[in-house]
Amino acid sequence: FAVSILLSVAAIGVLIGAAPASAATHHDDVQPCIANHPLPTQLKLSGVDATLIFSPRGGGEKLIVQAIDAAQHSILVQAYSFTDRHIFDALGRAERRGVEVKVILDKSDTQRYRQWPSVASRLAAMNIPVWIDDTLETAHNKVMIIDGTDVITGSSNFTYAAEYRNAENLLYLRNATQLAQAYSQDWEWRRGCSRKFAG
Repeated sequence: FAVSILLSVAAIGVLIGAAPASAATHHDDVQPCIANHPLPTQLKLSGVDATLIFSPRGGGEKLIVQAIDAAQHSILVQAYSFTDRHIFDALGRAERRGVEVKVILDKSDTQRYRQWPSVASRLAAMNIPVWIDDTLETAHNKVMIIDGTDVITGSSNFTYAAEYRNAENLLYLRNATQLAQAYSQDWEWRRGCSRKFAG
């Protein structure tokens, strides 16, 4: 079916060949990380398979884990709150089988969670590159881009509460290459505004 979506991402660069905004950004120069955000655009998507899940207990956690386990080449992640051990473990499995996994986290994910080390340090210990997007008050994105063709997004953080306790929505779009390219450009812009996590 066809899906029409308004995106505040770098799809303008995808559609007209403009240079990505990340080329002009630096971690110590906050302004480009605010003012030079990608412009909104509209994409008309055909041939896209979409799954929409509502929580609590809608099955979003299982869907995300299955998507990660099916990844063959790459997974780009942007996460705000990230405490779901099943999703965390799935990313580790993907990295071990040779999938290129890269993660951008909010600064809150550098803190310990209960008795556990921080998500940032746990991911880094699994040889997954991690960046901390701390130039803004909150890095609130919840996005996974899988194999350059599939996108997972929605209100759901990657947490146990999002699956079992909260009212949330999760959207999984497959065979959406143009959409994935737009989200990937936004991912690169935010990485340019982030600092590499050193452990």
